[in-house]
Amino acid sequence: MRKIVTMLLCIVMCLSQALAQSRTITGKITDNKGAPVAGVSVTVKGSNTGAITDAEGNYRISLPSGARTLVFAALNFETKELQVSNSNVLSTVLAGKDDNLSEVVVTSFGIKRDKKTLGYSTPTIAAEDLTQVRNTNITNAVVGKVAGVRTQGTGGSFAGSAILIRGYTSMTGSSAPLFVIDGVPIDNGGGGVALQNGVTNSNRAIDINPDDIEEMTVLKGAAATSLYGSRGAAGVILITTKKGKRRSKNSIDINSSYQSVSVNMLPDYQNEYAQGTSTGAATATTTVGVYNPLASTSWGPRILGQTVTNFFGKQESLTAYPNNVSDLFSNGINLQNSVSFSGGSDKTTYRVSYNNTRETYVIRSNELSKNVLSLNLNSEVSDKLTVSAYLSINNTSSIRTQQGNQLSNPVFRALFAPRSYNLTGSPYYDATGSQWFFGGEDNPYWSIDNIKYNDEVNRFLGNIGLRYKFNSWLNADLKVGGDIQTFRAHGFDEIGARGGGNTSANGTGGILDARNNLRNLNSYLTLNAQKQFGSFNVSGTVGNEIFDNYSNSMSARSTGLAIRGFDQISNATVLNTPAVGTSQTRTVGVFGDVVVEYKRWLSLNVKARNDFASTLAPGSRSIFYPAAALSAVMTDALPSLKSKVISFWKLRANYGKVGRAAPAYNTDNYAALGGAADGFGPSIAYPFNGISGYTISNAAGNPKLKPEFTTEWEIGTDLNLFDNRVTIQANYYQRKLTDGLFGVPVSPAAGVTSLFQNAGEIETKGTELTLGLVPIKSNNFTWTINANYTQFKSVVTKLAPGVSVITLAGFTTPNIRLVEGEEYGAIYGNMYQRNASGQLILQTTGTNAGLPLPTSGVFKIGNSNPKYTIGLTNTFTYKNLTLDVLIDIREGGDLYSRNLADLRRNGVVAETASLPRFDKDNVTPLRNYQFQGVDATGAAVNIPIRADQYWGNSGKYVAAEGYIISTSWFRIREMNLTMKLPKKLVDKTPFGNVEFGIFGRNLYLKAKDAPHLDPEQNALGSSNIQGLEFNANPSTRTVGVNLRITL
Repeated sequence: MRKIVTMLLCIVMCLSQALAQSRTITGKITDNKGAPVAGVSVTVKGSNTGAITDAEGNYRISLPSGARTLVFAALNFETKELQVSNSNVLSTVLAGKDDNLSEVVVTSFGIKRDKKTLGYSTPTIAAEDLTQVRNTNITNAVVGKVAGVRTQGTGGSFAGSAILIRGYTSMTGSSAPLFVIDGVPIDNGGGGVALQNGVTNSNRAIDINPDDIEEMTVLKGAAATSLYGSRGAAGVILITTKKGKRRSKNSIDINSSYQSVSVNMLPDYQNEYAQGTSTGAATATTTVGVYNPLASTSWGPRILGQTVTNFFGKQESLTAYPNNVSDLFSNGINLQNSVSFSGGSDKTTYRVSYNNTRETYVIRSNELSKNVLSLNLNSEVSDKLTVSAYLSINNTSSIRTQQGNQLSNPVFRALFAPRSYNLTGSPYYDATGSQWFFGGEDNPYWSIDNIKYNDEVNRFLGNIGLRYKFNSWLNADLKVGGDIQTFRAHGFDEIGARGGGNTSANGTGGILDARNNLRNLNSYLTLNAQKQFGSFNVSGTVGNEIFDNYSNSMSARSTGLAIRGFDQISNATVLNTPAVGTSQTRTVGVFGDVVVEYKRWLSLNVKARNDFASTLAPGSRSIFYPAAALSAVMTDALPSLKSKVISFWKLRANYGKVGRAAPAYNTDNYAALGGAADGFGPSIAYPFNGISGYTISNAAGNPKLKPEFTTEWEIGTDLNLFDNRVTIQANYYQRKLTDGLFGVPVSPAAGVTSLFQNAGEIETKGTELTLGLVPIKSNNFTWTINANYTQFKSVVTKLAPGVSVITLAGFTTPNIRLVEGEEYGAIYGNMYQRNASGQLILQTTGTNAGLPLPTSGVFKIGNSNPKYTIGLTNTFTYKNLTLDVLIDIREGGDLYSRNLADLRRNGVVAETASLPRFDKDNVTPLRNYQFQGVDATGAAVNIPIRADQYWGNSGKYVAAEGYIISTSWFRIREMNLTMKLPKKLVDKTPFGNVEFGIFGRNLYLKAKDAPHLDPEQNALGSSNIQGLEFNANPSTRTVGVNLRITL
């Protein structure tokens, strides 16, 4: 019996020893913000056994016999020792020495890297910086927050902003960045606007719920974006969504805000002179300002209460109506309510959110409604397998009025309505129900009532991810996602519409119906490894991506309505042939990314991707993108550099190449619906008498197309001073677009008018600076300053042989062009005639004596690009109060402003009456204006002219040059004051956190060369093409309050 007991004891001891030797401890290391810490050294105290945390902060270590204590050490964190308990899971939080230097950032495909050793800039915008001012469209929240990013608002109802990162990357295509949510690209199309009909459109970033965003990371250079292949050519915006936290109790977060929306800026009107025209020659001895109830201008008599017969045939006392324009506008509202539920166990986390947004614009009959339901799940199925899922269901609908250079735009007439016309109080329907208005345009109120538009987008965004850990240093990541949209739009133009409206029906009335469907599928599979080899830490990723984009569209325009007010397609007598389109593209890519770090101060990152794009001809579909980045943390390499002055210093350099395949269906010729005309008489449109007719499209395809490439190199530095109280980041880069794709004009004798070719080149040089300051930091009060400076210049260096100009948009004069040797997007138009000395040449005889002459040809009259932009954020924190002020500065950049010209040449704004128009008798016109110039011989011309001549179409606005204004501005873009209830008070309530906020956007604007109107406008919406403003709807100012409660 004793022998048996002794044997059993020996077996137990041996098993215990074996188990002790094979015991494995796992865990996760995070910082005090809950973010994972990569590269933490985990060692068994008193031994050489150790491990390194991966990009997720996870580690796995096998304990030798007798191990009692684990030591956790990482640069810029306090070293920590923990006793090993009976549990096989040991996680901890490390306290940071220099928190800002130890961030883990998300790069391509969800790959996480240590920000300290990255060889390129990856600025991030935190959730609170995106949502404190409660923008409906997340693109409007980016302005002024990131160096190297130029954000341009477009004006109008529910519009987004055009985002341009480091200049233009395509000749005639889009230079908008790729949006990626949790590693899966999404569509941000839309936002473009037609110049002469239709409504303002929103880009599809409007569908995103800002309260779902944890942070936004901007990848700017080619080295940063090359792994995204052809879609990363213009930069990438990575959105990381909020998720539940492990081992956290269930919580409810409620966020509710209300905003008042008003016109940002209204003109300063004159109210001294009435509706009417001036008659007579410039040299006549007597000229009378004549009241004319049919005139669109305010060059009539001085308003003295005289009796006149108005447009309606009634006598009235001539009176000014100071509010006849402002009364058209009313304060809109923006109401946002979000609620989220989140929590997590040891293995599973969840977050469910719902957002409802309702916004109205400053013009009646403009309303946006948005509903977003989102779900985020993450679960450790086992020690090796993790499953994640993200789902967002969106419904966005709107009703809108017309915009742009068309007679149905309510603002087209309203802004320069005659000062003596009672626009608000006058009838605009006659006894038959027809429009009743003096002008050739639609009455603004009639247009709002009768030119109708509504649309709706239903959208599904989602992805499912699988992550499998083979061991402590190797894992695989699979993610499959989709972006599925359906779009419906309906427009109705009443009989008698004078403008283009939705259908350009020429007054016969029309109905527009449009349906678009989009389905983008995306998947990627990556194999990720991280291994420590002595002083070297090596990490790498190899992967594959497949994306398939499909869309179809249909629009039907029916005109010739039979019954007024009957909004049904059956009411149309002319059923035009529907426009139907279908497109499908597919790209397969393979890529690799390797990082070698030496003692966390020297890092080399080499990456490459090869795409195979369906939009290129077989044999030409392979596209290769290489990149490399090098960084050196000098204060770690040479510890003696570190001092009370220098806290951190890093040098960076990188090189990359990104490309873009041709747009779909440009490698072959396709048939188009035919037509016949002689250029003078009626034309024949097919189908004709039941017979269809087709011809080869005028735009010829090219099977020899290659990708267009952008090659870029960049150098930069990060420098922190005075214990990180001063932080500086500086970048200089040069990039070059080669083999730029665009339709090159050819002689019609060839049977086509254009051939798609690789023909253009654009060179961009730029400088970026980011500065952080903490001037004051005490126990109760902190003042921080974050500033960024953006300057770049994109010059067209090459067009196709024999091609001197590519016109992007506009008219004969003005237009936006690509011209070799000029910056992208130069503004061209006719100018004032000048002599060799630059003096104006003025007329000396006839009715236009004293007035300038226009050139017959067009010349460069402006540059739409600013010289630089600055974003400056001041944050003041006192105990539980925080005040943020964002100042937005723009220097330079020109705009062709039709609105400003209309205000002046119609005589309605203050400067047109700054000098008296009539003598003391209020009859005799005064000639108290004069252009400075000479005649054709060089002799000075001293001919005084009237106000209406100076400001009129034969004076200042005789040439497009007169329409150009500078868009330089200084504005308070955002301001918010937030108060958190003290913890002592909150603890007495059922809440975990309570915050109140007051905020505003576009609170102050100083634009010295742009009086009366906000110059942040663009006629073509969110587009590469900037610099034209044609009767834009006004930009807005918002002021609101916010309440956030956590349960």
